[in-house]
Amino acid sequence: MKKSSKKMLKMSIALGLLAMALSACGGNSKEDKNSASPSVTPSASASETPSASPSESPKESKSAGSEVPAGFKLYEDKTFGSTIAYPEDWTVQENIPGVIAVFLSPRENDSDMFQENVNFVIQDLGGQEVTLEQYVELNKQQLGVVLADFKVEGEETGALEDGTPAYNIVYTGKQGESTLKWQQAYTIMDGKAIVITYTAEPASFDKYLDQASEIIDSWTFN
Repeated sequence: MKKSSKKMLKMSIALGLLAMALSACGGNSKEDKNSASPSVTPSASASETPSASPSESPKESKSAGSEVPAGFKLYEDKTFGSTIAYPEDWTVQENIPGVIAVFLSPRENDSDMFQENVNFVIQDLGGQEVTLEQYVELNKQQLGVVLADFKVEGEETGALEDGTPAYNIVYTGKQGESTLKWQQAYTIMDGKAIVITYTAEPASFDKYLDQASEIIDSWTFN
């Protein structure tokens, strides 16, 4: 049965909403790089992942039956059977431990040192009995440790189209010298925690939100 993340990120973002968290993607504007930020596990341990830069050989496909919007490419992840559509002018970063892929927006000009991005994480919970609420709370606690000035702007519970519980959260914080804004969606399916994160500089958050939502809404996995 194919399940979809439809509406995971499009839950309203007004007046104290959204809910669902793990960690995100950030960057250091002075060092001209993006890096996937800490991934939090049920044991409350955080790990840094390598910097995210455009991949030289993303796994793209025009699979029969796949609905790819005009101006988008289709990314296929063989490991989990995921497919994700992303704008043609965005790039893909792969081979990051624990991350299916990171999709990065194009640089606007030579002075644009941060690429807004969306990343997908599937974490095997190893048979641990962890509820979505427990997972989210653990991650919020860990985010407060790894991010300076961590502040939740809104959170909200919801559900996927098949009724699977979901949680969204919008938060801000400082990672290194960069102040960033994240929107993160969580769900747990078949013993796996799924976390999807959109990361942007606060001033650019709304500008790329629609494209980030399209990427997330296109995601399916078997």
